[in-house]
Amino acid sequence: MAYAMTDNAVQCAKCGACTVVCPVFQAAGRESLSARGRLHLLDRLDPAQASAAYAEILSQCLLCGACRSVCARGLDPPSRFIAARERLEKAAGHQALLRVITRKALSNPALLAAIASLGRPLLDQLPADSGLRLRLGLPRKGTTTTAQPWLKTPREKTEPPALTFFPGCYATHLHREIGEATEQIAARFTGKPPLMPKQQCCCGLAAESAGDLGTAKRLARQNILAFAGNTLPILTSCASCHSQLRRYPELLKDDPQWREKAQAFAGRLLEFSTFVTQAMAAEPTFRFAAPAKTRTVFYHDPCHLRFHAQITAPPRKILRAIPDLRLVELPNGPQCCGQGGLFHLAQPELAEKIRGRLLAQIDQTAPDLLTTTCSGCLIQIQQGLGHDPAQPEVQHLAIFLAGLLS
Repeated sequence: MAYAMTDNAVQCAKCGACTVVCPVFQAAGRESLSARGRLHLLDRLDPAQASAAYAEILSQCLLCGACRSVCARGLDPPSRFIAARERLEKAAGHQALLRVITRKALSNPALLAAIASLGRPLLDQLPADSGLRLRLGLPRKGTTTTAQPWLKTPREKTEPPALTFFPGCYATHLHREIGEATEQIAARFTGKPPLMPKQQCCCGLAAESAGDLGTAKRLARQNILAFAGNTLPILTSCASCHSQLRRYPELLKDDPQWREKAQAFAGRLLEFSTFVTQAMAAEPTFRFAAPAKTRTVFYHDPCHLRFHAQITAPPRKILRAIPDLRLVELPNGPQCCGQGGLFHLAQPELAEKIRGRLLAQIDQTAPDLLTTTCSGCLIQIQQGLGHDPAQPEVQHLAIFLAGLLS
């Protein structure tokens, strides 16, 4: 019997617009790996009874949202694929055990903190050219930021913080320099470091992408509670986390107890580059200092900002305002890096092909610095570039900007 998963009975027109923008289809060239192909399968086969091959096809999607952005009928294929993954009974893709362990760790804040507390001192001792350092996306040695004076001065109790801060798992447990840099910039513009609720946890992106909606909802409720003590804006320095946090109203839409809370939470979110551009506009005399040497910079658009939140102008506005800095763009426009949450673990060959296309185009622009605001993109791109000193330096935008605070 046919199985249909539709959005309000709106069917795919099979126009093929999604194939033009889909990174996976462009890398593999298989119709079944386009949004059109997967939707065709979902209209005919129940994922709960899927074969291993069918499960693999559903696994081979980045959930980047490119297809949704061009769909003339307004369909949301990524949401359908997530719902289908929830019904799957078969694990698909490579390194399934590693993906399960990673997802379980991310969904358990206490476990993740314990692992990080034990492992970080050891990771700090890794050689600068260590493959594990590269694999985990750890910063190169000697790239830590320097605390600014205002972070060392205790706040007066009568001066509450102006922001709260959601750094995400990567900045909290592995690449702490991202969180430190974000705090420095926030303190520079607001006069006070942001408040970081201790009860916050993983945003839930990995869980939802894998179809584990129960865990994703649990994490969403925990984060909503963690930030419920005030109504301050919630600054986010990771593009993927920002995208997932914005999804909480959709994720909890059928829960009357949490629906309005999720809406209020999402309404407080403030993406990092948006915050900086707003702060610069409010302080017209402010200027980031010129770098020590003239730099050619490439800004990589995370898919979660480009397609989900449609935030592409703010980071470019910031970079163009910095003296002695030349911003370059890809000849064919922004491209996906192939990381896609846990996609790079499930589909390493496809992820490498997608990344290879991006790096080849970046090479044409000849930058000496590559910056972005997505933790996953940072790891994926750094792994592709390796330790070759001739390759561009890779930095989170917050770290780069913190180094230019005068």
